[in-house]
Amino acid sequence: MRLRAILLGLLVTLSAVPVGAAPDETAPRPTPHPAIGDGLVLPGQRVGEIRLTMTLGQIMSLLGRGFTQEEFAAEKIILYEWRGQSFWVSLDAATKMIRVISVFAPNANYRTDKGVALLDHWPKAEAVYGQGYRRWEFPEEKVILIRYPAIGLQFGLVNDPAQRLLIGRIFQIGVFKPGDLPPVRQP
Repeated sequence: MRLRAILLGLLVTLSAVPVGAAPDETAPRPTPHPAIGDGLVLPGQRVGEIRLTMTLGQIMSLLGRGFTQEEFAAEKIILYEWRGQSFWVSLDAATKMIRVISVFAPNANYRTDKGVALLDHWPKAEAVYGQGYRRWEFPEEKVILIRYPAIGLQFGLVNDPAQRLLIGRIFQIGVFKPGDLPPVRQP
């Protein structure tokens, strides 16, 4: 339920775009904080300076102590969120190993190694990375999760028809160790 609240809060933040406004791909994007490091998302490796091989302590020393932590027992994950820096880090609750490192909108300082950025439209990412992905729809949260298992890259998409200007846009980009990583729960 808390995960749903996080995702809904994100949609509320993103919905600040005026309803009648036409999308302007050249307009500057909101940027609450600078990127940690170069802002580059390398599939299966890192988001900025935050690497999959780091310990949680190392990540905390880079992102700071301003995080919230929540354990989802049923899903067997622990989620750390640095809302001010637009970061999520999820750990496997049993092993305490990092599962996924994600950056989320509205911070537009992050982009993949192939130029896909937060708030880009999904077709751009699909054109760049191809169709070798797995897709899950979560109707209750109004999101779509797309994972590229072979390279360790995922995208979260807005799937809320009430958010006309945001539907189909990328609100989250994450990295994980390449391989089959199913979502923490099935839709």
